[in-house]
Amino acid sequence: MLTMARYRDVILLALAGLLFLAVVGSVYGRAVPHHRRRGSERGVGRLQNVTLTNATLAAMAQTGGGGELSLDGCQIDHFGPALFAMLQRTDCLTLRGGHIPSVSFHSHTLDTLVIDATGLRTFDVAGGPAGGPYEKLRILHITRTALERLPARLSLLVGLKRLDLSQNQLTHIELDVLGAMRRLRDLDLSVNQIARLDASPELQLAGLRNLWVSYNRLRSFGAFPGAFPALDTVRLIGNRWHCGWVDRARADIMRHGITAFGADYDCPGERQGGLCCSDDVPGEVAAIEQTTTVGGAGGRPPIDDLTLRASNRSTIEVRYGDVELFL
Repeated sequence: MLTMARYRDVILLALAGLLFLAVVGSVYGRAVPHHRRRGSERGVGRLQNVTLTNATLAAMAQTGGGGELSLDGCQIDHFGPALFAMLQRTDCLTLRGGHIPSVSFHSHTLDTLVIDATGLRTFDVAGGPAGGPYEKLRILHITRTALERLPARLSLLVGLKRLDLSQNQLTHIELDVLGAMRRLRDLDLSVNQIARLDASPELQLAGLRNLWVSYNRLRSFGAFPGAFPALDTVRLIGNRWHCGWVDRARADIMRHGITAFGADYDCPGERQGGLCCSDDVPGEVAAIEQTTTVGGAGGRPPIDDLTLRASNRSTIEVRYGDVELFL
């Protein structure tokens, strides 16, 4: 009888413990944040499918704490300095989806800003006494938008290390706007409609290691690679290159030890060094020669150097896993 009583006491004690844990779990479960703020317990605050106002963003900023804030599917005509000022405790801000056609950046606390598929048409950086330079922002991603041009005041983002402007509608870029970004390591301009990448002879992006200009409408790129002395990798495929420029670029790639990723296939014209290209047509050679090139003073062979062109038509193919390189 004593043994049975002890067993009964142990069972009752175990049941009581399980009941206590169930009650505590139920109470704790009710403390989960509002559905529009889910994820904030992990340092990520989320606000979804609302029309942004000072009140809604201020409430989110106060309760969401620091870390990352993601505004998904939200709507506002202009996301300007007043809204950025409410996010002093936020390190990473993501604007994804919804309708935010205009953004004016102004923050000395943000580390990362991501703008993705918001219908963005205008991006600017606040200047003036209270504006830049902005040294804290390290990462700027603007992707899948209707952005057609870059503002001159982008140069105020001097702290950038990664600039991703892929999958937009950019047509012409003055690379000198990036000249003050001494820390810039990664620049992605791929999948746009860029026909010109201009640069002054003095431009030097000394820290740039990775450059992607693939899938644009480029015929030549005079600043390559002289403006990027530390460049490690480049992506050039999917453009409309002149064969003369490809010859020169391939020689420079080999000379500077740059790794070129990717290769074009099914070219309508010629294929040299893994890139589709076409021969110069009347009037275009002169236009290319007028384009500013950084390396002209450094003795780099001109585009129409027939000796270089004749001696570099061979292709050396190197494969590493799924990567195919042509030198």
